[in-house]
Amino acid sequence: MSAARQLELAFAFEDSPRWEAPRLESALAREAGRPLRLVLTDNRSVLLSVKREAGSLLLRLHRMFLHAPDTVVSALARNIRRRGRAADGEVRRFMNANLHRVRRTPREMPALVTSGRAFDLAAVFADINARFFESRMRVPITWGRGVGRARRGGLTFGSYDPVLALIRIHPVLDRPSVPRFFLESVVYHEMLHHHMGGVPDRAGRTVYHTRAFREAEARFPRHQDALAWEKENLPELLRASQALDRERRAARAGARAAARASSR
Repeated sequence: MSAARQLELAFAFEDSPRWEAPRLESALAREAGRPLRLVLTDNRSVLLSVKREAGSLLLRLHRMFLHAPDTVVSALARNIRRRGRAADGEVRRFMNANLHRVRRTPREMPALVTSGRAFDLAAVFADINARFFESRMRVPITWGRGVGRARRGGLTFGSYDPVLALIRIHPVLDRPSVPRFFLESVVYHEMLHHHMGGVPDRAGRTVYHTRAFREAEARFPRHQDALAWEKENLPELLRASQALDRERRAARAGARAAARASSR
């Protein structure tokens, strides 16, 4: 069964919540030993936050916590009682394991395209997997559509989707002028995201580029070379990305024109 079909079935037959909101609030307040007010949210970026109010705490939780087992609820209350914050240990593992609940509707796995004009992503992935992860990592990878967002002074060359567990690489890197070590550094970076996951901070926001992540990233043998090459070649890559965007828009416009003509 495909990963997309498994995800679809997971949403279609999702287990019933273990908790109702009032009962969860009572259990947390009782085990934490302090008054609190629980607010459930569908926030996609802040899954958990604790704010002090007059004489009590305001605890905002994503609705995924309605599915939390007793051990996670106890850990949540214990951390609130000890430090006034709740993102720790077992709670973090629960949040990472339930990211599929963050989105209300299932998403389909896109068609995977690994063969490019200059590079075969499957071969690059297999090489890095063998060198750094003992060939144990199982995560799909694909060339993206070329819509990686521009960021301040740069371009997003790769991304990891934790809901689909999918790595996308910007097609601007599928060029003979791009050295293989730079592409490898981008793929390695995204594989680390799959391997290490995210860590909620004190406000409940999921942080991916932690100190441990940066230390692991720096262990890539040509990490500094990759940073230097990006800095030197970024203007050319930005121009190439803009050209890809123009080609994509032109193709869409042509397809719409052809569809209108055929419907007449």
